[in-house]
Amino acid sequence: MIGHLLLSAGLAPLLGVAALYLLVDRLRPAVATVACTGVAVVLALSSTVTVLTAAGHAVTQVTGPHQVGWASWLALVLLVGGAGAVIRSATRQAAGLRSARREAAGLPGRDCLVVVEDARPAAFSLPGRPGRIVVTDGLLAALGPAERAAVVAHERAHLTGAHHRWLLGVRLAAAANPLLRPVTALVAYTVERWADERAAEEAGGRAAVARAIGLVALANPALARQRTGRLHLSVAGWSVPRPGPVPRRIAALLRPVPGGRHVALLAAPALVVAGSCFWTGEAIVDLGQFVRLSRLQSR
Repeated sequence: MIGHLLLSAGLAPLLGVAALYLLVDRLRPAVATVACTGVAVVLALSSTVTVLTAAGHAVTQVTGPHQVGWASWLALVLLVGGAGAVIRSATRQAAGLRSARREAAGLPGRDCLVVVEDARPAAFSLPGRPGRIVVTDGLLAALGPAERAAVVAHERAHLTGAHHRWLLGVRLAAAANPLLRPVTALVAYTVERWADERAAEEAGGRAAVARAIGLVALANPALARQRTGRLHLSVAGWSVPRPGPVPRRIAALLRPVPGGRHVALLAAPALVVAGSCFWTGEAIVDLGQFVRLSRLQSR
């Protein structure tokens, strides 16, 4: 049982995160978003079921002739903690979505694009029915016509692609298994890249979007001061420097779009997911055998 916990709830998420970090810039942004979210959700479900089966051992031991081991108690603690974390995350995100929809509905006018008076350069999208795009006049003053069109197209892509749903899925997965938290940053980056590529198709090409990202970063001190990110490989104990998201987005737009041949690289995280599901299946089978044995011994 402890082996299944370590493999499915510990090793598999770490390997999955490492594989996704290595692949994220080699895939098309839409493919990378779907892959990262899908891998995180399946690994979270698999590890949760494994913890549930281990907790089932504890319940069976309490009601049977066996003594409850420390691994079973640990599984119960992990199960209760994980359930509480998922509930808190779901509640918080639902409240945030309701707030965004109320704000979108309260904006003046009926147009999708709303310009507000504010010297601070900012642009964001609010999901709702319908969604709205908010741009400050401070940002418009800092950009030329081509860059303005790129920014609006970028925010429109967030709305039409419902990118907040992918973030919702990966955040719930990370709440269920904290080892998957690095994937939330990956999906936050890939949805921005996805919106960048959609904006490039609609607003003057990839160079124009790269220019717009650079100008927005220069106009916004918070983005300009953004520090270099790091890739943490917990297994090896190494910390590999990585550029921040803004330089990475600009560099990606100045390179050719990743080709379809890189989709084959998804075999690595797919194998990790398959292994996790296999170990979860073994844990379920072991629990069934343990329950039958306990019933026989209690007669």
